Order: sequence, then C-alpha cells, then structure tokens
Amino acid sequence: MTNETVNSSAVKMSGAGQPSGARRRFTPIKVMDIDLSCPITDLEDLTGYAAVKILVRLQGTPLGDLQLALSDGRCAATTIRRAIVSECGQAITRYLMDIGVAAVVRQDGLCIEDLVNIPVPVYNGPFPLVTVAICSHERPTNLELCLDAVCRLDYPALEILVIDNAPRSDITERLVCTHYPRVRYIREPHPGLSWARNRAVLESKGMIIAYTDDDVVVDARWINALTQVFTNHPYVMAVTGLIVPYELETEAQLLFERHGGFGRGFERRWFRGDREPVGGRPPHLSSGRCGTGANMAYRRDLFDRIGIFAPVLGAGTPTTGGEDIEMFFRILHEGYTLVYEPRAIVRHRHRRDYADLRTQIAGNGIGLSAYFMHSIAAYPDQRANFMRLGLRWLWRWHIKRLIKSLLRWSDFPADLIMAEWWGYMCGPGRYRKSRRIAADIERTFGPLTATTSVSQAQPPAPHMRALDDSRRVAAEVKPNGDK
Repeated sequence: MTNETVNSSAVKMSGAGQPSGARRRFTPIKVMDIDLSCPITDLEDLTGYAAVKILVRLQGTPLGDLQLALSDGRCAATTIRRAIVSECGQAITRYLMDIGVAAVVRQDGLCIEDLVNIPVPVYNGPFPLVTVAICSHERPTNLELCLDAVCRLDYPALEILVIDNAPRSDITERLVCTHYPRVRYIREPHPGLSWARNRAVLESKGMIIAYTDDDVVVDARWINALTQVFTNHPYVMAVTGLIVPYELETEAQLLFERHGGFGRGFERRWFRGDREPVGGRPPHLSSGRCGTGANMAYRRDLFDRIGIFAPVLGAGTPTTGGEDIEMFFRILHEGYTLVYEPRAIVRHRHRRDYADLRTQIAGNGIGLSAYFMHSIAAYPDQRANFMRLGLRWLWRWHIKRLIKSLLRWSDFPADLIMAEWWGYMCGPGRYRKSRRIAADIERTFGPLTATTSVSQAQPPAPHMRALDDSRRVAAEVKPNGDK
C-alpha cells in the first residue's frame, strides 16, 4: 500500500483565537492517500488522531474519499477494504470500464486485491509548453513548500514563474533566485492578486497557463491531468481541478472543510458556454461550481478573446476575492467551454487559526457580492439574474444556516456564519472602494505592458467555440453537462 502522508504530528488546541463559549475538545484527523494499485495494509502508529481521512486513488486517479475512526491509533486493513468497496465501488467499476479492464470485476463483486496488477494506461503526448504561475506575497515558508512540489513535476515542457506581488522586502526574490534556478522570478508592483495573475499572462511563454497559490502542494500528476484535457478536446478553453486538504490538524481546518472547503467532487464535469443553460443552469449560476483560483488553467490566447483578470477583484484589494469565479462566468457567458477535471489535484493548506479562518470566511462573503456587482456593471443584461441569485444566496446560505445554528439544529459556529453574512453585505461598498483604488494604482504605476502581445509569444493554440462542432460536443457531453 502507498500511503502518501501529507502531515505529521498532532497539534493540541489552545485557547488563542478560539470562539467564545465552551467547545468540545478537538482531536486532529490524519490525512493520507491510498492507491489501490498497491496492497492495503493496516494503518498503525497514529496515536493522537481521532480518525483518518483517506483519498482513495487507483493508478493516481482520485475515486473518492472516506473517513474512518481510529482505535488506539490504528485501523485494520479489512476495515479499510470494506469501506472502500462500500463508498467507492461504483467509481472503481466506472474507472475500470473506462480503461477497458472491467473483466477484473467478478460476478460476486469487486475484489480490491485484483486491482494491484491491472495495466497502467500510457499517455504518449502531445506535450505542449505549460507555464505554471505561482502568485505570492510575503509568504516565503508557504512558497518554499509549494515550489518544492512544483519543481518535482514530471512534465517535459514546463516553465515556472513566481510573481512577487507588491513585495515589501526582497525575501521572496532571494528565496527563488538562491534555491530554485529553474524558476523565473518576476516582480509585479501593482498590488492585488489580479494584477499578479495578469502579469503572468504577459510574461508566460506557454500555450497553457496553469495557476496555483503559494499555500498549496501540487500533486505529481497535476500538470499532466490538466494538459490531457486541453490536448484531447481542442475547444476546451479552461480547466480546473480537485482541491483536497493538506492537513486537518486544527479545529479551524476541519471547520473549513465542513463549511464546504474547495472540493468539487470526483467526477469530471463539463460547463458549456453556448448561451444556453450550462448543465441546466445559466452561466451566472454555474461559475461558482467550476472550481477555484488555487487550481485553474487556461489556453493563453483566451485572454486575447475575453480580456484578463479584473483588477478590482481578488486578494490584496478591498474585495478580497472573486476574480476567479468572475473569470469562469465570463468564459461561459462569452460562449466557451470549461472542464472540471478531478485528476488534476492540489492540496491546500487551510488556515490553522480560528481567527484567521473567520477572516477568510468573511472575505469569501465580500468577494462573492463584489463579483455580483462587477458582473452586473459589465453585463447589464444580467442584472435581474444576479439580483435573484444574490437574494437566493442570502436566504439559503446565510439566513437559513444562521437560524439552524442558533436553534442548535447545527453545531457549525454561528459566529462564522455571521462573519460571512457581514462580509456579503459589505461587498458592494468594498467593490466601489476597490474601483477607486484600482484607478489610483494604474495612475501611479501605469498600465501593465509587455514587449509582445499575448498571442504573439506563441502561435495560437487550437481552439473552437463550444458550438462550432455541435456533433462532436454532443457526442462527448451528456445533457446534464457531465461527461
């Protein structure tokens, strides 16, 4: 069995940064992978952990996850196998059918031991040049862990950029230039994540730009999974991927997962921007389901077609976020196709401290309503749609959840729900402030410029509108938008 452990010691909770009132003691949860291509053995020596959260994979492909209780720091292999068959059996069978070895499934059921020696599918290319862009701001410890994983990627045509956004010191530059010779360091003085993302567009040489954040650890097959979607489906203009927790060592990290986390499931999903409802949902309702900015990739020439990231949105601005889902909305609204590919995995390092989590959740609320405001301004014809969505979100996500928490029908902390609600209500005002600041920044630093246009640095990638080959799309996409 391959257990790719991505955290180590247990962390005891302290009173600092915790919500007021008595709360039950939290015990850490161990996060690990199990790949069914290897024999499953007992899990031992996990004293101090209440449970183990397992990402189940087969030949690297994620099939699902499960959480099992530990007894005296151990979990028997028989318990793990039973849980995998129960929770992931259908996903395993689908995977085996996809690779043409479904015969390994016996008439009397699935036998996990039979999965060890099945043939591994081989991808022989093409391998287009991919630019990995990591946008960072004064977080060298996070960045070092991220770069260690990115530099281990086994992909033959890779360019790695670190965009140092509005640095106050040279600590990031010294880290990159001293320890990572194959990484190109770029300083972007315009403060704000969208400015950094846009700098990556102008500086990149790759046909594909893959974005991630400095607080993630990318999986070894991350780029391969993203690239294969682009090369196999020329009309796809953007791909997002699965985000799983790097660790669950503190209560704040577990609460973030319970809040929804970043996960979008283990099945590939297609979002078609053909001006018709996307999987039965119009673009303004689908963009939040597409993924998040910590794991997304684009054809480079897409930005010539629909524009770059909105500088008024994103971390480092008063809006604190929203630039990623705004881009997803714009892709779909302008008639292109985006794919969520769960084989492209990154592991996110959730906030460890409760106060930091509360700040992050409040920022999520700010970023969402700011995204609504920006999209209404950019697409006035969508005003009524976004107004309805905003009211629906306020009732279902904020008010109903707060009522359940106050009535103790849910044990999710009410102060976190209220923090997000407060941020959501502040978003419109923050958006107006961000517009003024973005204008001031551009007057101070000037507009972003490059020696070549986006499309001149590389020949345009093969592309097509989602409706340009309706027969091909219809053959590959089910009516509900999932493949």
